[in-house]
Amino acid sequence: MYYSPVPLLVLRADVPALMEVNGQPAGECLPDGHIALPLSDSGDYYIGLSPLSDAANARLYGITRKVGFKNGQIAVYPAPDVEVCAWPGGVFELLLRAGRLQRESTPHIPYRIDRIEPRFSGSVFALTLYYENGIRLCVEEGGETRGIYSLGDGETGSLNVKEVGNAQYVAVNVKSDSGERLILLDGAMETVFEAAAGTITIENGAVCCIDPCGTLLGHERRTVYARQGDGTFLAGPPETGFFTCPPRKSANSFERAVSFLEAVREGFEAEALSCLTDGLREGLRFSALRDFFGSFTEVRPPLSDKSGRFLGTVTKKTENRSAARLYEFTFAEDGRIDNITEQ
Repeated sequence: MYYSPVPLLVLRADVPALMEVNGQPAGECLPDGHIALPLSDSGDYYIGLSPLSDAANARLYGITRKVGFKNGQIAVYPAPDVEVCAWPGGVFELLLRAGRLQRESTPHIPYRIDRIEPRFSGSVFALTLYYENGIRLCVEEGGETRGIYSLGDGETGSLNVKEVGNAQYVAVNVKSDSGERLILLDGAMETVFEAAAGTITIENGAVCCIDPCGTLLGHERRTVYARQGDGTFLAGPPETGFFTCPPRKSANSFERAVSFLEAVREGFEAEALSCLTDGLREGLRFSALRDFFGSFTEVRPPLSDKSGRFLGTVTKKTENRSAARLYEFTFAEDGRIDNITEQ
């Protein structure tokens, strides 16, 4: 079904755009769509992208990139800003990203976020967390400024005195669109611990950092940092589970197949085997299942097929080059997988 008698070029764009091939319009392409074109076994192609609108925070401009083929394979790869994925059967997928000129950000009037005046060993400090072209922290002692520190992007945060491992610290928490950042300051206002994660909490005298695993069901990875006797913090072994939200349920065959492959990739043995029928699971070792699929970084359907019958496992070769393997799934009446074959 997905094998082409001639090399096939699949074009994708990260923004609504008009695509061109060798100066000829190939059609409009949306971020969730694609354009497929047959190719000669050998030859050079100049692929152009012209954005049809600007982004909210950037002015977009068009790009043109060259890709060359020889004997049905890519001989000249495009520039590093184009992602290339080779699918079985001579299908080559190119993702082009529009050029971006960042707009000038709207200036914000500096404002205070939080302020505390903790006492450590007889000394009284004044700490002010405020926004001025990013988050900043001002540390004062005895009415004199000891330092002003830039804490990067973000617009909100908090200052608190927290007990961690039977010691008192100033906890500086900064929140941004990408997650949270925590800095612990000791009684001398020196940084003793710093971490960034999707969610950070202080529980049972330890720091818990939780990051999403990027799976369809919403798995999370939690790392607990415990204070040691010398004042340093030691990370425990990462745990995987659902710590900030309940697991999501697979809604259909497509999502069941995706969640199965993600469980194989992440090493979730019980979860992966539970997706299989009793007959397929009988006598099957999880190690054999992982050997069958090999290592991969991403799971997605070929082109626009989301039936769940076909899924590809994508492995990155370099930063912008990857290769896909294609599998066909069949399902029993209860929705579990009863057979898997590689195409």
